[in-house]
Amino acid sequence: MTSCKHEHTHITSPDPDKAVEFYTQVMGARFIKEIESSGRRMIDLDLGGIPIRISSGTGADNAWKGLRFGLHHLGLLVDNMEEFAAELKSKGVEFVVEPFQPRPGVKMAFIKAPDNVLFEIIEQKES
Repeated sequence: MTSCKHEHTHITSPDPDKAVEFYTQVMGARFIKEIESSGRRMIDLDLGGIPIRISSGTGADNAWKGLRFGLHHLGLLVDNMEEFAAELKSKGVEFVVEPFQPRPGVKMAFIKAPDNVLFEIIEQKES
């Protein structure tokens, strides 16, 4: 059987530059490269080890019919929820779910990024 591994998470945006600005300036992503593919700009970022690709569309746009369900959220691990949440709030990030503690040693929150991308923020402490 063929094995698979994660290569990138693709986020489409009507304004790729605005999305890139959010991920680099607010979330701390690192710019990797920009390429052109089939007439589209593709911007690759590294968000804490998660390869993110941002563009205005994909090669599947003409063939894909219906709603675009599939990507619910991306999970990001942080060292300190309070500090990270305060930094995001100071930058105007919308919290869909404020930080909470579902069980000892774990804190969680959900934030909204541009184009209705949902991120789960997780802090895990060994108990």
